[in-house]
Amino acid sequence: MRPVLIAGGGLTGLVAAERLARGGTPAVVLEGQAEAGGACRSLEAEGYTFDHTGHLLHVQRAETETYLAELGVWERLAIHDRRASVVIGGHTTPYPVQIHTHGLAPEVRRDCLLGFIRAWARDGGSEPADFREWVLERFGDGLARHFFFPYNSKLYRAEPEDLSLDWVGRYVPKPKIEEVVDGALGLHDAAVGYNATFRYPRSGGIRLLPDAVAERVPDLRLGREIVRIHLREKWLELAGGERLEWECLLSTIALPTLLDRLLDELPEEVTHAHRSLRWVRVLNLALGVEGEAPSAEHWLYFPDEELPYYRVGFPSNHGNLAPAGCHTVSVELSLDPGSGDVEASADAAERALVEHGLLDPTSVRVRRLTVIDPAYVVFDHSRRGAVAVLRRFLGDRGVVLAGRWAEWKYSAMEDAVLDGMRAARQVAESR
Repeated sequence: MRPVLIAGGGLTGLVAAERLARGGTPAVVLEGQAEAGGACRSLEAEGYTFDHTGHLLHVQRAETETYLAELGVWERLAIHDRRASVVIGGHTTPYPVQIHTHGLAPEVRRDCLLGFIRAWARDGGSEPADFREWVLERFGDGLARHFFFPYNSKLYRAEPEDLSLDWVGRYVPKPKIEEVVDGALGLHDAAVGYNATFRYPRSGGIRLLPDAVAERVPDLRLGREIVRIHLREKWLELAGGERLEWECLLSTIALPTLLDRLLDELPEEVTHAHRSLRWVRVLNLALGVEGEAPSAEHWLYFPDEELPYYRVGFPSNHGNLAPAGCHTVSVELSLDPGSGDVEASADAAERALVEHGLLDPTSVRVRRLTVIDPAYVVFDHSRRGAVAVLRRFLGDRGVVLAGRWAEWKYSAMEDAVLDGMRAARQVAESR
């Protein structure tokens, strides 16, 4: 029997391979990069450790905890209570902003409070059709105007009305009116949201997790980029010309990338669905800086349109990632696919950090740029239908999709682990 081929050695692909091996099903993992982990990687430079943007574990399932304990990882993770804030017009207030408006300018706070009360008073109208209507119905025009609209437009590079509601749910909790009023008065102190607490390695960066899984994968082949795939004949070709046949292909690579590699003639419906997929890249500017961090927060959100970044983190506030007396900074900027000057964007971000007192340019010791592409799926109104068409087409031809980018969705690190487990069960049951 032909082996199971797993395209992509990120966290989902590694977990799937490890679980298949445990059950006696041989699988070959093909990873184009020189190291495994995908976006869940860390790099070291001059005593600093940098992740490829923020990667934090929000564990909510006992199954995940058990698995991490089996890997020997669980006890090496420290638990943290989230320290995050939102910066609007130079004023800083705790996150989530909808229940913590007390730190904002008085006129902004008034807008947010009155807008929420008006929205609450008219609750019970028609179902919202898009993200814009959903925010206005749920939070009111003040919070929409000052935070939700500019922040998400900056992140997704799309207008609020162009976004569907498929991605919200647990990620954007709706507060009670008592919480909003208390938050305007500085009386709210309860932790809220799926990421109110998180776990992170005490040292070494987030690569601890994929490295632990990779050690248990019998056939992990690095530097093996897939360049062509023939669905009908069930073979793929690697850079360099090597061909491998498969009975089942488990793909964890980005859905557009997979489709770009196909040699088969595609139905018009599939081609249209492929072309409709939208996403953004993320530029991560990582800095190793001498001196104490300018903020005790784990990260800060920046909705203001004039600032180039949407989030700035200080990862050394939750991990041993810098030499003594030093700190790390992680700056995230959203870019359109295939456009945007990376160096110019990073330079603009550094200037903004300096201007707002978050960086002393004379103290920067290490500077690294990473581009994640794709980074965030854009949940526009065509995404759900397009993904359904593509999943059906690929599934009928023996291709299983698993993970955030292969399934073209938004998910957290725990989901990546669970996706790998689910995919392994699906593959094993089909053989």
